[in-house]
Amino acid sequence: MNTPAEAPKILGLCASLRAGRWAEGAEQLAEQIRGLGCEDDLRAFLKTESLAHLENFVHAGRSEGKPFDEIYANLKREVGNKGLSNSEVGLSAALWAAKELGCRIDLVSLVDHFPPAGGVRRLETLIEKIEEADAIILATPVYFGDRSSLSASLIELFRGDERLAEAVRGKVYTGVAVGAKRNGGQETALIYQIVDMLNAGMLAVGNDSETTSQYGGTVHAGDVGSAWKDDYGLNTSMGTGRRIARVAHQLRKAGDASFIDTLRVGFWVLQDKDGYCVSQIERLVNQTPGGVAASVFDASDADVTRCIACDICPTEVDVDSKYRCIIKRKTDYFKTHHEGFVGLDAVVPVALTLRDRTGVESMYQQFMERTRYLRRGDYVFTDLLTAPLVFEEVGANDSLPLRMLTSTLRHHTVMSRPMIGHLHEGRLLNEDELADSWRAFVEQGKRLATGRLINAAEDADGVRYNPVGYVLSAEKDKEAETLERRRRMTADRAERARQEAAVRLTFSAATP
Repeated sequence: MNTPAEAPKILGLCASLRAGRWAEGAEQLAEQIRGLGCEDDLRAFLKTESLAHLENFVHAGRSEGKPFDEIYANLKREVGNKGLSNSEVGLSAALWAAKELGCRIDLVSLVDHFPPAGGVRRLETLIEKIEEADAIILATPVYFGDRSSLSASLIELFRGDERLAEAVRGKVYTGVAVGAKRNGGQETALIYQIVDMLNAGMLAVGNDSETTSQYGGTVHAGDVGSAWKDDYGLNTSMGTGRRIARVAHQLRKAGDASFIDTLRVGFWVLQDKDGYCVSQIERLVNQTPGGVAASVFDASDADVTRCIACDICPTEVDVDSKYRCIIKRKTDYFKTHHEGFVGLDAVVPVALTLRDRTGVESMYQQFMERTRYLRRGDYVFTDLLTAPLVFEEVGANDSLPLRMLTSTLRHHTVMSRPMIGHLHEGRLLNEDELADSWRAFVEQGKRLATGRLINAAEDADGVRYNPVGYVLSAEKDKEAETLERRRRMTADRAERARQEAAVRLTFSAATP
């Protein structure tokens, strides 16, 4: 595929010490991925190279029962241009999928820069590769539910090297994790990496709606050379590549237009006391006059009926503005506020966490569970910028910021760094820092909204809920769904996007 030079570049980083490709071998792998045609070609390539990597281990002494340190030393004496480790298999699948959506791809083996004995080498080359990229896919094996030390060393560099910290700010991140068991800590490793990348100033996405819309690629490989057998894992990895490619394309498109409207931000106040969060939202919004249209959904003590986990959710296929949850109580918060959830540019879940919970009103879990019908209604919040806003008393030790992040990411959103206000004796300690974080969120939200509107107007049928693991729901969905209703829903989304783009964006002279 001939990819235009102006297409976004996706950089794949392999964080495995067992990598089969390094130095020139990594460059050759990127070129080989570019040359693969259909998915069958990809899978055949992954199988061949996985088995070649197993042969690498056999020839290095595995067949003779040599100790692993000797096998590893023998492997490192190889030229590094054949075979694929399990992490490289997942990464290759993700990069191939991004390439198929018109992105340029590149690949770096982190073992070239962080040798087993420690230290950093060829840092300039690594920084240049990251600076040239629009987005990063980081693939790692799982160690005790966490990422590899190579991945950890890279993240430490993001924190400690000023040039590298600037290079990653505003770029898009996603991950692939490989574990020895199906539930071997892949998701926890991905979540930890997401948190670290957000704190480095990046945006984060998971995998796409065609797979699971969760936290990235999750590959199961119990032995050397076995990842190619994991169809589910490869599908999530390809979904990860597609997801980051689409967002990278949107951000590229945003460069050809300017957002001239106010950013429509929905604040979900889910845990509060005496209206503290609402007052702080007002203060932040007042600091961006003309820049934000705030919709405050104060559900902290609202009438929110618990989700009963219907087998058919939502109740039918229809346009986004129609309330389609089976719960029809007249006073239910979602029934009375549904239309307000549609047409937003960004979503900010908000909470107050205190050491003494006396008087604190919390509807967090009930509210998040009820958003299920919005997620399963073909991802109403697709590509909206999202970040938790939490006012946390020192010593409260609440898990809400992390839970907010992982729950909202499942809505097919784009995550930004959590905004945390630190409280002590009733005083907000980091008011200026929080205001800076808020302003950065607004600017990033406008950038993403610009690309989202352009992209949605061009391709409204870009997502569809795929109830992986919900067999009963999937079958009933097939029975109940009509093509005409889905056509109407996607047409409605496209028309709204076209109308909004016409009045909310201004295009540069070079844009057709």
